[in-house]
Parts: sequence; C-alpha cells; structure tokens
Amino acid sequence: MANETEVKLTFPADKLEQVLALKVLQGADFKGKNHLVNRYYDTPELALTQHKVALRIREQGEDIIQTVKTRGHSINGLHQRGEWEWLLDKPDLDLTLLAQAQWPKALPVEKLKGQLLPIFTTNFDRLVWWVTVNDTQIEVALDQGDVSYQCAREGELLKDAICELELELKSGAVEDLLMLKDQLQAELGCLVTSDISKAERGYRLFHQANRC
Repeated sequence: MANETEVKLTFPADKLEQVLALKVLQGADFKGKNHLVNRYYDTPELALTQHKVALRIREQGEDIIQTVKTRGHSINGLHQRGEWEWLLDKPDLDLTLLAQAQWPKALPVEKLKGQLLPIFTTNFDRLVWWVTVNDTQIEVALDQGDVSYQCAREGELLKDAICELELELKSGAVEDLLMLKDQLQAELGCLVTSDISKAERGYRLFHQANRC
C-alpha cells in the first residue's frame, strides 16, 4: 500500500504553452511522455463509489495496471488517500488481488463477481518531470485529454476535458509540496486548485447521462 499525497491544479486548454513555459519545469528532470487509457469499474448500482473506493485498469505503453484507491480526503486541492497497484498480464480485472487492499468489509468481493462493468474511461497524454524542493522529491505530471462516458440510450459519447497539473509527493515534506503549488500559482494565475478527481468527473458524466 502507498499513501498518495498530491495537489491538483487545473488550467484552460489555451494556456498550455504558458504552463509548459513555467520556470520550475525548465530546470526540472524531464522523465518523458506517455499515453494513458484508464477504465473505471463499478456495479450498475454504483456500489463501489457508494463505499468510497475506485477500481480501474490502466494501459500505459506495454504495462497493464490494476489500481484500487480509497476516497481519502481533499482540502484546497491537496488529496490524500490510500492506493494499491498490481501489474496484470491482460486487461481483465483480477478480483483476488482486492484482498490485499483496504477493501470495504460491507462490500464482499465474492458478491462482485459478474457484477463489475466498465463505467467510464479516461484517455490522456501525460508529461512527467521530477522536481526537488529542499530535500523533497515531487513528481509533476501534466495531463491533457478527456474523461468520457458512453450514454447507452442516446448513443452519445459525453466528454469532459482534462487539462491539469498533478504534483505528487514522492518523499519529503507536505509543506514543500504546498510551497511548490504556491510558486506555480504565483507565476501563472490561471492555475486553479481542484478537489475533484478524474474518477469523480467520470461519475458526474454518468449521472448527467442517466438524467436524460
């Protein structure tokens, strides 16, 4: 298990060049670009989100990763939650792995067999840098793409654009993470803290579609 601690900053799509020109990124250690496709699973009654867990399969290059995240808590853009990840051989859920996570006791895994369906998808490009603030290591990820939900009744594909920076604490002090956030926002005023995860945005599309 890892405790994920990160800050999310959103920005308008037309401000991408200004974001890429941020001073912090010019001196950072660039780690490369990846394309990520994530399918989030739940029951038709949304039992997982009701119990405050998210379950997804991510395809990133040749890697296939199953992830469980708890809801945790989020204040002023600072997200803290539990996260468990496993490499898979194929893009199919392995429910036996959930026993290793902090899975809700009120949601027995054996009762989920045959019930879990892909609910929505996130599809985005990610640029990654590593930044050092004092002795703190921070991963800066720039994500651009969309969250999408296929509205079955109308045949319409609903989308919500992803344009955000994620600052994830890898080691060190939360205070340094927040210092970096403040520095970026002071340089570029269009960077806005957000408490809404990609998963939450996907569920919003689901509810929007099912109000049709």
